[in-house]
Amino acid sequence: MALKFYDSPFHVTHPEEKANKMVMKMDLSIMISGLIEDKKWTQAEAAEHLGVKQSRISDLMNSKIEKFTIDAMFDMLDKLNFKISWSMASQRKATMVIKKAKIKSSSYEKLVIS
Repeated sequence: MALKFYDSPFHVTHPEEKANKMVMKMDLSIMISGLIEDKKWTQAEAAEHLGVKQSRISDLMNSKIEKFTIDAMFDMLDKLNFKISWSMASQRKATMVIKKAKIKSSSYEKLVIS
């Protein structure tokens, strides 16, 4: 029996369309959680800065991605001063870049999803 490889663990248990969104939400939750930890914010402080309830931050930090829309995560990134841009090389390939809006030096945080 040949081994079958999947793009992610989500692709094992979910249809591709849903799994792709789950992968994107997991990547975004990891990024946002990491930014909150880097700022050493409590969940209450993060909630205040991001304009959500503390329970939403708890859900985010505990990877409960099913409770979030990609749009809600983009709103959080916007409040953390990150901007999202799209580049479409063709109708078959697009790249999303998330980066700090104001670059202070040559170092900045960035997430690229292709």
